[in-house]
Amino acid sequence: MKIINKKKKVVIIGAGIAGLASAYYFSADPSYEVIVVEKESFVGGLAHGFDYKGFHFDFGPHKIATVIPGIVKEMNNVTPLLRVEKRNKIYLKDNYFQFPLKISQVAKRIPLIAVKAGIDLFTKSLSKMPDDSYENYLLNRFGKTLYSLSFKDYAEKVWNTPGFDLDKELAIRRVAVSSLAELIKKTLTGDTSGISVNFFHYPPKGMKQLSDNLKKSIEDNGGIIYLQKIVSEIKVKDRKIESLLIGRVRIKPDYVISTIFPDYLINIIKDSDPAHVKAKVFASKLKYQPVSVLYIILNKERALNDCWVFFPEKKFLFHRVSEQKAFSPQSSPPGKTGLMVETTKEPTKENVSIIIDQLKKVGIIKDDSEIEEHFIKTGPRVYPVYLKGFLENLDPTLKYFDSIKGLYVIGRPGRFNYNNTDQSWDMALQVYNHVKSGENSSNWEVLKQRFDAYRIVD
Repeated sequence: MKIINKKKKVVIIGAGIAGLASAYYFSADPSYEVIVVEKESFVGGLAHGFDYKGFHFDFGPHKIATVIPGIVKEMNNVTPLLRVEKRNKIYLKDNYFQFPLKISQVAKRIPLIAVKAGIDLFTKSLSKMPDDSYENYLLNRFGKTLYSLSFKDYAEKVWNTPGFDLDKELAIRRVAVSSLAELIKKTLTGDTSGISVNFFHYPPKGMKQLSDNLKKSIEDNGGIIYLQKIVSEIKVKDRKIESLLIGRVRIKPDYVISTIFPDYLINIIKDSDPAHVKAKVFASKLKYQPVSVLYIILNKERALNDCWVFFPEKKFLFHRVSEQKAFSPQSSPPGKTGLMVETTKEPTKENVSIIIDQLKKVGIIKDDSEIEEHFIKTGPRVYPVYLKGFLENLDPTLKYFDSIKGLYVIGRPGRFNYNNTDQSWDMALQVYNHVKSGENSSNWEVLKQRFDAYRIVD
């Protein structure tokens, strides 16, 4: 008699990059039946894109710059990627500087600040403070001058929170160079490894192309993707998933991979265990920052000499400007270009007018005659806000999820983590390999450490 092995059912909540990549690997394996549930009408999550009048826009810029071996190859199997020279700058004290900052440029254009930064280098050990906040962590390593120049205002703009109220973990994960001394050393030697890349990869027609191709591959493999649907309930008993509800359909999954925000997940779990109530309280304390992207279509071929420019100073209502055509010429029609201007300010008519005026003052837009149109898209939860002590809320929340057999939480929203698309893809691949190899619990602990060790490389 021929024995037919029953496929194991995998339900993936959320169709961002982590969710789609998970479904891509599981659906390609004949041992699994895959269902993806996405509440939006599109796939891609925080890295989604959209088509508009011949443009292939991202929701903000999403370069693929990775130091993880093999990830670009995996992505290329889904969508052949372009290799793009990375050009970016930072605007400080009415000057454009190369980014990461080069001490030689600072010394030449704003010499007084360079002198003060040098003094900081030799005196900061005399005034060392406890590493108990984003601010103190960076002050101890870069000194007051450079902290005030490029970190202080940026933190208050992006996370809408003073640096002394942000956790040091934010600096550890977001600032690639560890100190002023290291910055000087790397500047002098020309070694930017670990803090910057010279090239990045990108889909020819924007991130939407990568997400759509993932969706097609999943469906070609027999996977099911439900759009504009939610998982409204996950029944848990004795730390095991009994069933979940999609619309009016109740199913019993073998595995659930969640990429949604922790408080969203905890609120659909039905569990009588007291640990669930405690985790719900912890998850509710995690905070997020909305971000709006002002899209400006210009009647000219190019607007920037760079892919993007940072504007950390508080006087600007925006913190980054990027140009879609700099990522791929195929993403924009000829004779036109599109800017993506990111801001955490309320996207009021008055603020939009101020932003456009500021773009004129820094030379990105010449005058109103160049502007064909502009519009805004807002993401309500784009940046996790690492308030001081946030791990006291995050760790027990994730620990509760880990205690449920067959439940895996990954992705930027899912783990409240600062990671990029390459790292979300890596999480998906690691979870697939982990499940396939038999779910060794000690291996999952190692993988969580891997996820927490991700660093952003600009």
